[in-house]
Amino acid sequence: MDAVVSSDTQTVRSVQTKQLGNGSTDSSQWVLPSGMPLARRGLCMLAQPCLRKPQNASRFRFFEATILLVWSGKLTIDNGSQIASLEASSRLMAVAQHVCADIQKTPGGADLTFRSLFLAFSPEVLLEFYKRHEPGDAACSPVTYCRELNLDDDLAETLNYCMHGMDAARVSERALMHRLIGLLIALADRGILFSRPAKQSVGDLLRSVLIDSPGEHWTTAKAGRALAMSEATLRRRLAAENLRFDALLLEVRMHHAMTLLQTTSRSIPQVAEDCGYQATSRFSVRFRERFGCSPSHVR
Repeated sequence: MDAVVSSDTQTVRSVQTKQLGNGSTDSSQWVLPSGMPLARRGLCMLAQPCLRKPQNASRFRFFEATILLVWSGKLTIDNGSQIASLEASSRLMAVAQHVCADIQKTPGGADLTFRSLFLAFSPEVLLEFYKRHEPGDAACSPVTYCRELNLDDDLAETLNYCMHGMDAARVSERALMHRLIGLLIALADRGILFSRPAKQSVGDLLRSVLIDSPGEHWTTAKAGRALAMSEATLRRRLAAENLRFDALLLEVRMHHAMTLLQTTSRSIPQVAEDCGYQATSRFSVRFRERFGCSPSHVR
């Protein structure tokens, strides 16, 4: 698989969304300065999948509120009651936190690839957004599944500004928070509002810890220390939410694996190691059980 890598390092001021002959968005406008297709900071995560084969992922969970942009091919999301699709165009799709759906990615365009952008906001960012920018009574209703909107030039510049903030070491967490909130305000002004996160459950807090380091050798004791509670307390509070530590860890690792397979050229053994598996065969079994296909089939 070819990762989305380019030497194009255009500044934010020069960014304009270009429309190609087939109506798709020029992907060269959305490459991080480092050329990397995957970036994560505590406040957000960005991935730029690139696939040359159709790919289906069953029961994919959006752990965080997310916006999606497709510039080549077609994305279809099916939650069992509604089907939404996003094709190569100057449009964005917003997906609510915790949505679980079957995802289909179909290559297209002149080079017959599927290329997209995936930006997820942490609950911390959304809470800060509501703290600074309380929507009025006339505000739009929050997204509960997914919603589309046009990607106009101003919104494109705001999105690109956030992307460059994620990728630049000189941009502090505080400055990145300002950029992300600016993007959320721009979305709200256009009718896209994510729900205010409820007080985070222990399951949500644990998931956030695991997402930041999925390759760690996690145990309930180690996770408990990260959350400033005993192992027994963590197990008891997870049980009260009908959750199991091993199930949460597996879910986080498999979604991380899917992201790496779609956005990087790392070998399957390397992806397995990044997800905490020393044995590639065991990783492949778990991946097939979760998504219904082998890791090699994703590429």
